[in-house]
Amino acid sequence: MPHSLPALVLTAAAGLTAGALLVRPTVFAHTLDEGTRTRCPTCDSTLLGAGPAPYLQLALRRRCADCAARRAVPVLTASPAGAPLPAVEGPGAVGPAPLVPEALTALALVGVVAGGAKGWLLAAQLWLALVGSALVLVDVAVKRLPDRLTAAAAAGTAVMLGAAALTGGQWAAFGRAAAAAAAVGAVFLLLALVAGLGLGDVKIAPTLAALLGWHSWTAVYWGIITGFLLALLHAVAQLTAGSSRKGDIAFGPAFLVGTVAVSVCVG
Repeated sequence: MPHSLPALVLTAAAGLTAGALLVRPTVFAHTLDEGTRTRCPTCDSTLLGAGPAPYLQLALRRRCADCAARRAVPVLTASPAGAPLPAVEGPGAVGPAPLVPEALTALALVGVVAGGAKGWLLAAQLWLALVGSALVLVDVAVKRLPDRLTAAAAAGTAVMLGAAALTGGQWAAFGRAAAAAAAVGAVFLLLALVAGLGLGDVKIAPTLAALLGWHSWTAVYWGIITGFLLALLHAVAQLTAGSSRKGDIAFGPAFLVGTVAVSVCVG
């Protein structure tokens, strides 16, 4: 049964907060072709790992204080390594566009809570929605699903589904989730070998399949089909707009959205 309106309002507030304090810095750090970013792409001052003040500038104000203190800031379109950088608007602006991580995270968490799941299953859905928000934004920006984030998604989902099985005695569901993760992971690995599917998609696939498998094999089927349909729609939209080239389609967002949507609907 769906949660009450006050619960949804509180979830939206929590989502906006998590989007600002967690998702925005995570996207800033991983919007690179490889590795992580901790420094301002304009002035090279440290924003992450140098104490709370620079972090809060990035998370809450979307600003680099060192850059903002200057009257003119050059606008860069690529890092020295050639990696795309987020758009920079105004003195010291860094990271994703205003309110994008916050709104996406809030929408994802509210959608999950509105589905009415409870307990550890709800926790698993919320975790995947939270980490997935960062994965979606990074994948859209640089066509990459960072290992740290896919590993975090996998670990959190496994722990929460394991806790659900342990506390509720749902070992059959847990076994089905594990089997679904292995089966879908093998299929996606094959697709990577024969059809060029990205390795990031292969790494996130078992996690998505595990959450779907917790419900049923039918949910696994519909979750994967929904993901591919959303990816196809994305590809068609980009081709229609004339902005797509080979390798430009990011499958990760489609799979993540499809998985969470199906899990919420059947959960």
